[in-house]
Amino acid sequence: MTTSKTRGLTGNQRWLTALLFIVPLAIMVGKWSAMPTAGFLGHWCSLAALPNEVQHGARHILFVPLGAVVVVFCRLTLGIRVLGPFRAILLAVAFQVTGVGWGLLFLGLIMAIVLAFRPLLRFFRMPYFGRVSSILSIVAAVMVLGLLASAWADMDSLHLVASLPIVVLCLMGEGLAKTLAREGPRSALWRGTMTALVAVVIALLSQVPGFRELLLRYPELLVLQIGCIVVVSKLLNLRLLEWMNPKVKKRRARSAKAKEAAAGAPRAG
Repeated sequence: MTTSKTRGLTGNQRWLTALLFIVPLAIMVGKWSAMPTAGFLGHWCSLAALPNEVQHGARHILFVPLGAVVVVFCRLTLGIRVLGPFRAILLAVAFQVTGVGWGLLFLGLIMAIVLAFRPLLRFFRMPYFGRVSSILSIVAAVMVLGLLASAWADMDSLHLVASLPIVVLCLMGEGLAKTLAREGPRSALWRGTMTALVAVVIALLSQVPGFRELLLRYPELLVLQIGCIVVVSKLLNLRLLEWMNPKVKKRRARSAKAKEAAAGAPRAG
């Protein structure tokens, strides 16, 4: 039986959660033209009057909480495992720039190359900062090769590779490599694929006509989305499709002290 700590809400938690819905809805109602507060709230609680170049950046910020709702729903309500809570959101922002098709193609290519170089990084036995910095450099090199290929093949579409945030690609590569080492290739492939799929869903939601303008006019919806995250986390933690996740047996790595003791121990005989 699931405890109230993970499923239910206490009295104070219910009131606070209710406020996360009531306050933004009240502000939205106050912006209706028939309301006396419409002019005040429309001026001080709206991003619609910002310059176009500022609105472009604001749209990405406004979609972060929506992406968080989708990720939490997929992980807790559906039970689908992904590579952490934020990589799918960052990928979705990248897909908004490159388009879903090219974004997935570049992502798959770069992830395959990063994983191909992983045995070489293990051969050098570098510490964490060295490995991550090497992955960063490998991703940058692949992106530069893509730009060179665009010049050789005269394909302007390959210029989009420069639009992919390099940090997002590095985080994906690092997460995939960690999962591969700890849980094996089946789990790494599954979680990487599901992360990309969730990112596609978020990116497609951002392309719904009028959705971006709605968020610019009603930025208070961000608070309502936080309320949705609370509701999903506390009341809809059902893990309905958890059976679809590959069953993995986590590999227990020996501690550094144990390795040093084993290396320094005299051999029998």
